[in-house]
Amino acid sequence: MGRNKEFDYEQKLDIALELFWTQGYHVTSITDLEREMGINRSSIYPTYGDKKALLLKCLTKYLKAKVAEYAAISGGDHSDAIEDLRKIFRLAVDQSIKEGRTCLAVKMAFEIALSDEDIRRVLLGNEKKIEEIYLKVLESGQEKGSVKADLNAKLTADFFAASSSALFKNYALNKNRKAVYDMIENLISMVKA
Repeated sequence: MGRNKEFDYEQKLDIALELFWTQGYHVTSITDLEREMGINRSSIYPTYGDKKALLLKCLTKYLKAKVAEYAAISGGDHSDAIEDLRKIFRLAVDQSIKEGRTCLAVKMAFEIALSDEDIRRVLLGNEKKIEEIYLKVLESGQEKGSVKADLNAKLTADFFAASSSALFKNYALNKNRKAVYDMIENLISMVKA
């Protein structure tokens, strides 16, 4: 008869997520995961899979939460598209500032996505969701007249999603929130009617 798991699945997943986020995927070993999660590999493997499978579970959880946060900002019928864009960009930057580190998705994109198709696919799927959020906001703004009517909303949504990574990078290098906020305002000015 199998032994019951005596740990909280989500809590241990959060610990693994923090470790991958802090150390990166390649530096984090199974031994590190055992030590930090407080469970041994004989519990990790059947519960979460190998190290890559565990990272995929962590990424999926993280990305789902981030998309939900951004989607919650991109409000309903009475929402102001320009203000929603500002809030989405600032949320992304402010979280990095508060946490003292870049977005986990950005970190994994640069560390492992080029060499691992599964990670790339998960991150690309997330990027598409972020693009859809920007697209929804831009199209709403076009309908209400606050965003330029002749703007290519799809291309701009893709550009805005990509620009978020550049904003993270800029803050990480310069540690200047005002400069990043000014860049956000410049991005928004490009679409404002």
